[in-house]
Amino acid sequence: MKNYVYLAGPIEDCSKKQMEEWRHEVADWLELASIKVLDPTRRITFHENILNETATMQEIGQSTHTINTCRRIFKQDLQDVANSSVVLADIRRSSGRGTGTAFELMFAHMKNKIIICWADKDDLIHPFYESVYTEKHFDLESTIEAVKYYYN
Repeated sequence: MKNYVYLAGPIEDCSKKQMEEWRHEVADWLELASIKVLDPTRRITFHENILNETATMQEIGQSTHTINTCRRIFKQDLQDVANSSVVLADIRRSSGRGTGTAFELMFAHMKNKIIICWADKDDLIHPFYESVYTEKHFDLESTIEAVKYYYN
């Protein structure tokens, strides 16, 4: 196992800014503490290709998109989780759907990873999320502090 922090959170149906902004902020803070992160948005071109291809296929009356690309992303994301000791997950309802995040968190839970979740105080968190996290915080600062605590 390598010592990384994986940055889980919604990507599907999110803009590039929504996907990347909070992750870059967290990465900057963790880098100051010499903590390495694995950010799934580094594969953003795959996501953009899927969106572009899906739109093109729908325009010409076809409904398929590259399932192999989706599978590659999924496998690479799970490999990142496996190579991490801590997962920081944005589970705020305002962030997006988070279907992939749910899969990643269950995988992380099964691998006995530390899972630190960031939620909004008013969010109604799904019971599955409530069952798998190590800690849940309601602001980014305390979330990052928890990650630092478990990382060392």
